[in-house]
Amino acid sequence: MSLQPKTYEALLADLKRLEEENQILKQTCDDTTSKHSNLIHALQFTQFSIDTISEAIVWLDEEGNYVFVNDAACKNYGYTKEELLSMKMFQVDPLFSVDRWNAHWQEILDRKSFTIETINKTKDGTPIPIEVTVNLVEYDGKQYNCAIIRDITEQKLSEDKLKQSAIRLAELNATKDKFFSIIAHDLRGPLGTQREFTKILSEKDSHFSESERIHYLKMLEESSDLVYSLLENLLDWARSQSGNIAFQPIPILFYDLVQRVIGLLNLSANKKKVTISNQIPKDLQIFADLFMIETVMRNLISNAIKYSNPNHEIMIGIVSQKNQTHPSSTVFFVKDEGVGMEKGQIENLFRLDKKNSTLGTGQESGTGLGLILCKEFLEKHNGKIWVQSTSRKGSTFFFQLGQNAIPL
Repeated sequence: MSLQPKTYEALLADLKRLEEENQILKQTCDDTTSKHSNLIHALQFTQFSIDTISEAIVWLDEEGNYVFVNDAACKNYGYTKEELLSMKMFQVDPLFSVDRWNAHWQEILDRKSFTIETINKTKDGTPIPIEVTVNLVEYDGKQYNCAIIRDITEQKLSEDKLKQSAIRLAELNATKDKFFSIIAHDLRGPLGTQREFTKILSEKDSHFSESERIHYLKMLEESSDLVYSLLENLLDWARSQSGNIAFQPIPILFYDLVQRVIGLLNLSANKKKVTISNQIPKDLQIFADLFMIETVMRNLISNAIKYSNPNHEIMIGIVSQKNQTHPSSTVFFVKDEGVGMEKGQIENLFRLDKKNSTLGTGQESGTGLGLILCKEFLEKHNGKIWVQSTSRKGSTFFFQLGQNAIPL
């Protein structure tokens, strides 16, 4: 090795070389720092993105432990990150047991990615319907379920609304069919009879005996009564379906209302020699819509007359408190001793899509629409109607209002 001192030119060359190496080292250091900074920024951006999205993201290991949760998961469930990361998914999902999780984990291994619906509970116990997109991921030699969880409460509510709309549409179609059936058959029949009888009386009146004339006039009168009653129910029903009947409850002396309805129907009752007994207490007051309750009583009493045998009695009253299932609520009844009904008739009695009306004891026809009106009007009072009947022994219709009857 030479110990001779370097020349000025050699030293200058070494210095230049060292400066170049220093520049290279400095550039390398700057590049490394920049890459490190970019990496930190990317990680921060990724973490920010994961934590600010509205959908919950959780990582679960093979045993069902939470190993990662984002801020949305904590917000949606009401837990802190520390709380969730110390829990298993069974504590949040009531539909999963250890056995079901084991089967679910095997499905994750087999299918890799799929979607399921289940229920999760928040910290305060509120159930939330959710949709979970399952993703099998591998990190650092371990396998995890990276689950993206969406709250589908609004979706479920929309589905329920669609189901209700479908049911309502079916009801409206049944209503339409019933309406056309009534117009096509039940209304056309008595109107046709009226036309024929009027024509006969007009053309051949001079050829009839007095008894024949009375017979035809009686039939014409009965046909007119039927048409009038049917039109009343049709108009009331149409108003009910269109929402044009306002519910306006007021205090009503129920005995007086029943007496007024009996007076309107006395002619029909007298024809069959049927007596009507009003056993409602005279001081009993109810809180109800006058038009609706009068329509209910008109239909129930009219039906009782129609299906009563001659020389029998119809009773209207209240069920004794000791015989009531719910003594705090007054139950009213209209009882006849007529033809009664079979079980199949009772089951379809208040259904609009079924033809339930049968001929009365005087061969009176009907549509069954009156009882549908009774049911609808009582439901507007938060009440209900039901029947007990035995074939050839009579029927008793019971009804209950949402508000209690109050003695004055």
